[in-house]
Formats: sequence, C-alpha cells, structure tokens
Amino acid sequence: MSFNRHDARHVLVRSALVLSTDKLTQRAVTGASLTFLGIALRTFLTLGQMSILARLLEKSDFGYIAMAAVITEFAAMLGSFGLTNILVQHRRIARIHLDTIFWTSLGIGCMLALVVFILSFAAAQLYGDDFVGTLLRVLFVNFVVASLGTVYEAILTRLMRFHTTVFIQLLSMILSAVIAVTCALLGFGVWSLVAGSLSGAVVKTVFLIAIVDYRPRWRFSTPYLRTTWHTGSNYLGNAILSYMCTNVDIFLIGKAFGKTDVGVYRNARSLTDEVRSRLAWPLQRVLFPALSSLQNDTPRLQSSFLKSSSILAAIFFPTGFGISATAEEIVPILYGEKWLAMIPIVTLLGINIAISASTAISPNLFYLKNKVGLIFRYNLVQTLLLVTSIWLALPYGLNVTAGAITANALYYVVIFRAALRLIGLGLSSVLYVLWSPITASVLMWCAISLLREVSFVQSMNVALRLAIFVTLGAILYAGLLVALSRRYWAYFLDLVHASRNRH
Repeated sequence: MSFNRHDARHVLVRSALVLSTDKLTQRAVTGASLTFLGIALRTFLTLGQMSILARLLEKSDFGYIAMAAVITEFAAMLGSFGLTNILVQHRRIARIHLDTIFWTSLGIGCMLALVVFILSFAAAQLYGDDFVGTLLRVLFVNFVVASLGTVYEAILTRLMRFHTTVFIQLLSMILSAVIAVTCALLGFGVWSLVAGSLSGAVVKTVFLIAIVDYRPRWRFSTPYLRTTWHTGSNYLGNAILSYMCTNVDIFLIGKAFGKTDVGVYRNARSLTDEVRSRLAWPLQRVLFPALSSLQNDTPRLQSSFLKSSSILAAIFFPTGFGISATAEEIVPILYGEKWLAMIPIVTLLGINIAISASTAISPNLFYLKNKVGLIFRYNLVQTLLLVTSIWLALPYGLNVTAGAITANALYYVVIFRAALRLIGLGLSSVLYVLWSPITASVLMWCAISLLREVSFVQSMNVALRLAIFVTLGAILYAGLLVALSRRYWAYFLDLVHASRNRH
C-alpha cells in the first residue's frame, strides 16, 4: 500500500522524464489555444490594473520602480543560468536531474538575494537617489521565492500542461493587481507596486508547489551539473546580453533625464512589451518542447518551424503596427491626460515590438542545435549596436532615443536568418515568412493614419475612434494578408480543424 501511494504520487514526475511525440500537433495547438486565452485574460488584467494605477500614482513612482528594476533584473538574469531550458531541451532526463537543478536554482536564488541587498547600498551613487536602495532592500526577497519554482515550471513545460500554467499565472496576477490597487487607494504610493510584485511572486510559487506533485530529494549530481555547465554558461552569457538589451535604455534614460522621464518611458515600453511578454514569450514556451521532440527529424522540423514562424509573424506584425498607429487613442484612454508624452514613444516602440516579437522564435533553433555559443555572438553584436545608438541619441532627447532603439530592431531579422540557416533554409525562407505580414501591416498603418486626418473622424469620441480604427484595421489587414498569400487561409483552416479534433 505504501509503495502504491508513493508510485501514484510521483507518476506525474515520471511522465515528464521523457518528452512524448504522441499527438504532438494536437497538443501544440491545444497549448497555443490555451496560451492565447491566458494571454487575452492576462492582458486585460494588466491593462486594467495599469489604467487604474496610472491615475492613482505619480510618474516618479513608476520611475523609481524602473530604476530599481535595472538591478533586480540583473540579478534575475544571473539566476536564470538557463536551468529551465536545460531541463526542457533534452528528450530524456532522470529524476536526479530535477533534484540537482532544484538545489542549484535555490542556491543561486539565495546568493542573488544577498547580492541585491548589498548592491542596494550603492544605488544612491548609481542614480543619486537613496530611495531606490530602500526599494531594493525589500524587493530582494523575490529572488528566493522565484528560485523555488524553477523545476516545477520545467515539469509543466515538458508535459505541455499549459492549462495549469495559465491558471497559475492568472491567479497570481489577479491577487497581485488587487493588492497593488488597494494599496494605491490607501495612499501607499510606490510601495503599492512593490506589494503587488511580491504578492504575485509568492502566490505563483505556492501554487506551483501545491499543484505539481514534485518534492525535491536530498541528493545532488555533481557530474550532471558539470556536464550542463557549458550549456548553462552559454545560456547565462545570452541572458547577460538580453539583460543589457532590455535595460540599458532604462539605465541611460534614468541617468540622463531623471525619474519622471524614465517613468514616462518605462510605461510606454511596458505597454508595447505586453506583446512580447504576454504573446511572444508564452508562445515560444509552447513551441519549444514541440520543436525539441522533432530535433532529429529535419524535414518535419523545417516544415513545423516555417509554419509556426509564419503564423507568429502574421499575428505580431499587425499587433505591433496597430499599437503604433493607434497610440494617440490608446494612451489617453489607458493612462489619462497626464501621460500624453508617451504617445510618440509608443508610436515608435510599437514598430520595434512588431519586428522583435515576430522573430522571437529564433533562439529555439539555436538551442535545439546546441548552438548557444553562436547566438551569444549574434547577441553581443546586437548589444553593442544598441548601446552605441542610445548613447549617440541621448543628447537629442527622449523621442530620438526611442527612434534609435526602434531602428535596432532590424537586427532581429539578421538573427532570424541565421536561425533558419541552422536547419538548411535560405534567404527565400525569410521572405516567405516575413514579406506578406510586413506588407499588409504597413498598408494597414498608412490607412489608419490617413483616416485619422479626416475631420469627421477627428471630431469623434476617442474611444469610438479607437474602436473604428481597430475594427477597420483588422479587416483590412486580414484581407490584404490572404490576398498576398493564400496559405494563411489554409493555416487558419488547419488550426480550426486541429482544434476541433482535440474534442
């Protein structure tokens, strides 16, 4: 009886030890469908929360959090070490590998919490403001909490249990939003954002531990950790460069313009980053285990990657260009009149996110082909270009700096081209994936911009104007996309068919 209970308790963990290829397409479609549902709900929650907090808090409150995030995200980057990806990318793993990664992750999390606490005392010299250090001496707790959930998330990803992931994410976001808004209403200012962040992290980790039936054992495989050290260090190198690409703008803008302007920029970037964090990265996590199971079947991998990347480009290009085209309506509706300085920044960063999110699937191929060192070199060049362009643009103001950041997004296409080469695909495949969505999105952007100039449209209520732009833009884009390439209609029918089959 004792053995049976033990056996039942660990059946989920044992199921995750080998990646299954059974009904792979159906499971990937199911995962994508659930991910899109979660995306829609999380985006609604995030925008609703931000709309309320933007009216209750000051620009400087968001600026303080943005400046503190430069240090906390640096520590988070050091803590990632690619541990989740290491567990997911291999088709077969052992139980002791899970235990080894758990204790490694926890150790790194505790170490980084201490590092952030120590660095908090240097924040005054970094920004010339002691309050940033005070925030860091509270936020450091997040690293210990987050490190506890690494293996649990990897298990769910290997099993493609995306419904569970979506449930946990939504629950943690709801509680985080409720606490943040409540604290803001009570007058806690910037501490409202801190309380929301901490509570969300705690709830997410608690539910991961409660739902995933994994309990770490007191054992550790030094040989396994040693064999993954090279891969992990390459992941870390890429994480460092990714950190620099996503935080150098915040750091330099904060240093050059102060907490108020960096608060404006941070909220503008957060709005456009919703596409990447709520859409691109979750879908990338859905596709990674599916593509991993095909890594030894090149023809199927080529076909699956081209189809997946075509669908993602068809989604993200119009989303980014749509945000750019409707920035004049989105900003006053979501943030209020005091945030109108965000409009030109959102207009530019919307185009940035269209390109970067549409090609966000690229790293998966580098990881599958064990070319982590190669993507590190590409990311290094990208980082150097970004830092240089921002540094040169800063003297000309915030808007010019945002334009320089947007121009750097073109380098994502270079990385995408390199990724396709790894599976034997050429430049024609880049055009195959990107040309039609780009063309349709640019024409949609131009049509919305021209329509806004009509005097009758300008006299409309801003919310009604946004609704019209979104509706007409979506119809125009869909028509243009299908006219440019009929395969997108076939993709749509395939997704509908696969979705029906899962029932």
